[in-house]
Amino acid sequence: MDYDKKTHFDLLKYSQKLESEGKDLYDVSKKDFFELREYSIMMINHLHWENREHYFELMEQFLNERINFLPLRKKHGAINDAGESLQAELILLEPNPNCEGLGLLIDDVISLFDEYCAKAGDEDELSDFEVKNRIQRIFGKMKDGYPLEKE
Repeated sequence: MDYDKKTHFDLLKYSQKLESEGKDLYDVSKKDFFELREYSIMMINHLHWENREHYFELMEQFLNERINFLPLRKKHGAINDAGESLQAELILLEPNPNCEGLGLLIDDVISLFDEYCAKAGDEDELSDFEVKNRIQRIFGKMKDGYPLEKE
């Protein structure tokens, strides 16, 4: 789906209007709900893409055992919150087409941490070695697919 800023804006305004009336966009129009959701994902992906250098630094620090996963989780949460806040204020950023998919890789990292923490102490828990290997593979995909521009 191509990004259309006007449609995104109109859907956000419509959704906010419905909310003020105590209604939900999903209940009124599933088509509009899912279209708005796609636009929102595009914008948040763009924010993750704009912050990829910091993600790369944090992942390198994690892999070199200088930090735990919490700074990555905080970064992820802060960017998602920022995207939601911008949209709530009807401030839209046109996504860079190169950002598509980066958010999914970052979500994979966060999900892996959640799985690791949830299974701690279980017989099927992930080993530290396995977690690092998975993170290394995801990090490689991120660096290959979303390289930093040379300055």
